Amino acid sequence: MSYTPDESSAQLYAEKTWLAGSIMTGVGYGVVLALFWLCLQLLWRRTRVKDADYARNCFFLVYVCVMFTLGSLFMGSISQFTQLAFINDRNFPGGPSAWEVEMFSINVDEISNVSFVLADWCATALMVWRCVIIYRDCGSCPWPIIMMLGTMFLGSVVFGILFLYQISSPLSSPYSAAGTDVNFTLPYFFFELATNITVTILIVLRLYLYRLHMKHALLGPGHVAEHTSLESVIVESAAIYSTFSLLFLIPFATKSPVANVFMQVLGEAQLIAPLLIIFREAQGNGWISSTVSSTSSSKTAVQSPQYSGIEFTSQHMHNEGLKSTDYRDVSMTAGEDSNIDNDDNVAEVPRTEQDHI
Repeated sequence: MSYTPDESSAQLYAEKTWLAGSIMTGVGYGVVLALFWLCLQLLWRRTRVKDADYARNCFFLVYVCVMFTLGSLFMGSISQFTQLAFINDRNFPGGPSAWEVEMFSINVDEISNVSFVLADWCATALMVWRCVIIYRDCGSCPWPIIMMLGTMFLGSVVFGILFLYQISSPLSSPYSAAGTDVNFTLPYFFFELATNITVTILIVLRLYLYRLHMKHALLGPGHVAEHTSLESVIVESAAIYSTFSLLFLIPFATKSPVANVFMQVLGEAQLIAPLLIIFREAQGNGWISSTVSSTSSSKTAVQSPQYSGIEFTSQHMHNEGLKSTDYRDVSMTAGEDSNIDNDDNVAEVPRTEQDHI
């Protein structure tokens, strides 16, 4: 005797994707919870010291709290929505899959919809801010970049509002727009993906060229390996969010039920990327934080007119002082002789007894 519901295989497959998406979203929320706690601990300790990074650390502390709140609201709303679809209203015509599409605009799911869009704006704003910080001292170059990123972010907000209006209307969902011929789901997510990819390329290009210059000028491959590794590039470029966006957009464009999985997971994946970036910054391993240490140490031996304008907001590593290994690298590069030709823009670096240890 079979207890399988009297539904087609396509309906059952669609229901599996909705349920799998809800379960995977819970896994993503667990990652968000862990990252939030780690960031909270590090940032709380840093805000107790009112140094040059105090304002930035306070901003990051508020930011991670807001993102965690949005992620919690999204997770709670998705859980309740799934319960209504698979338990309370199980006998809805067409099954839970049809119910989730038809009831996408009810109040319970509206919480997750609003949380999703707000979190997406916050994540995009962080990426744009980091890109502006990195390019702000490039002479006349940053203004076109700032204007372009500002326009793209404004467009993201506009499409987000239109998308939110669509899925908030009765009998509407990301798959259909009741009362209108325009479905803003694809334009919204494609615009978000294009914005993030553009910012990612700009950040990676600028910092890769800077690191490459520092590698050949003074510090050597060992010093820059930590920040040009595959792991660092994936975290710093927010590749996680772009990857999950593609995993949703491709099935959605081809009208595959697999999109149901990644549409839900994307709500937590877009939180993981910025939290990972802030976690690295709080540790002092992020590009924005660590470049100050590299720049500070290199300025004692090398002055580069092309790249010396890169100044970042973090100063905590500079305040804590250069590490002994960095100081030895600078001293050894300067040479055994303290009288170095200043015509090459190389400053005199005194040697101490600690250098010979």
